[in-house]
Amino acid sequence: MARILFVRSTPYDEDLNGYNVQGAGIAKACVRLGHDCDYLNFHKTREETVDLCEENGHKARVIFTKRIRLFRTGLNFDVLKDAFLSRYDIVICREYNQLMTHLIAKRHPNTSMYSGPYYNMFMVPFFSGIYDALFTKKLDRELKGKFVKSELAKEYLEQKGYTDLVDLGVGLDTTRFEHVECTESTAKLADYMRENRCILYVGTLSERKNIPLVLGCFRRVLERHPDVKLVLVGKSEQTLKNKLLGKKNESYFEDLMRDVPENVRASILHVERVDNPQLKFIYPLAKAFVLPSLLEIFGMVLLEALYFGAPTVTSWHGGSSTLMRDERYGQVIRAFDPDRWADAVCRYLENPGYAAEVSENGKRLIAESFTWDTIMKKMLDCIANGGRETA
Repeated sequence: MARILFVRSTPYDEDLNGYNVQGAGIAKACVRLGHDCDYLNFHKTREETVDLCEENGHKARVIFTKRIRLFRTGLNFDVLKDAFLSRYDIVICREYNQLMTHLIAKRHPNTSMYSGPYYNMFMVPFFSGIYDALFTKKLDRELKGKFVKSELAKEYLEQKGYTDLVDLGVGLDTTRFEHVECTESTAKLADYMRENRCILYVGTLSERKNIPLVLGCFRRVLERHPDVKLVLVGKSEQTLKNKLLGKKNESYFEDLMRDVPENVRASILHVERVDNPQLKFIYPLAKAFVLPSLLEIFGMVLLEALYFGAPTVTSWHGGSSTLMRDERYGQVIRAFDPDRWADAVCRYLENPGYAAEVSENGKRLIAESFTWDTIMKKMLDCIANGGRETA
């Protein structure tokens, strides 16, 4: 049994009840594997400890601690004291570009890193080069294990000079979907999808998610299959232009829809919100799931869609670079060409055998290799093996 500390030092407050709290999933997985785990979560004002779960005498907790914000990194110097760090056998820090990763690694001999970005997501561009020059060699030497969330993240950090990187991917917290009853609103959406052949998109409606490509792809699919419907699940976000103009949040999607022909618009159903656990009733009903994001560190909806058997078409990003390395698990389209995306969707519509095969392969892949229990077992085995993958 080990005492594990998982550190999230980014200076952005996190809601434990929100979507995709990876630290909570990791901490609960550690408990199921027979360890105690504290999830250290930096917060602007919060200073308290919250119990997450307890199983067979092992406990997971979230420790909220106040932080100082320096640009896009969080700092808390009390965390660096031996009286705190010496409680733990293993420390795992989120992200290579957080100063606390270096500061903790200097003080705790068994510190590892788990990093996701494959582009400069968090750092001020000018500071990024300085940080790399100051800390890359030190971190590469200090860290016991260097884990990344995708093949793209691995390539990105290797270019900076990091060595012995292990691509673990990201885990799905499947316990979120257990003991969930279908709500009335979800049942209505499920009935609609059973009655129609539906393409599904789940996520925010924003520029980064490339919604114009979804709409362009759908228009072309309709030309070949006029009965097909498009279901969009997610809230519209503002563009910077619309925000400056004082427009409401929905303005981005409304602006896009003005250019959509009426016959296409009539075949689109927009549902602003479906609670995450309720999506277990929605994904399996999709004839195709599309995720054409311009950038995606991993894409938890991709994990979910595969886990629940939705035949997927996605762009090349963090998640797809690790999960979908061949067409057994779905189709990756590297070009943002609506004709090519429409061809990929129609491949599922016109070849049910291939769609069923992809569906079963995706479900098996996530269940066997990309739950948090599987990810954390592999990570802890690597740490025990000096930071290198075990045979």
